[in-house]
Amino acid sequence: MPAEPVASAFGAFAKCDQITANVGYRDVSTGQVVASIEIPAQVIERAVLENASVEITLLSDGEIASAVTGSACDCFSAKTSVSVDHLVDAFVSNNNLHKEEATETELRTLLGRLQKSVQAVERTIRLIEGTAK
Repeated sequence: MPAEPVASAFGAFAKCDQITANVGYRDVSTGQVVASIEIPAQVIERAVLENASVEITLLSDGEIASAVTGSACDCFSAKTSVSVDHLVDAFVSNNNLHKEEATETELRTLLGRLQKSVQAVERTIRLIEGTAK
């Protein structure tokens, strides 16, 4: 009596770090890798971003929206947004300041630019209020 064939099921996997990506297939039932290849992360990055562009927009409500577009991104559309205040809070957190090694002079320059931004928004609000009357 012939043995019954055993059906194998394979699942794709990807294991990535900053230097390499290991991609391939493994047997779902055992977890054993059937086939894999190690690719330098820079190769993948170049292939994805070669014909892509990054668009960053400041929206009128204070959100900063970014999107990756291009022919390499037809099936992948990365869109994110973050509010200006959240971005500044994240930048001036103690953890980040230590990493960035920001000086007091640089932070005072940042503060001056933020104050100019606030003044520009207040000026525009006054103009809108003046034309609405």
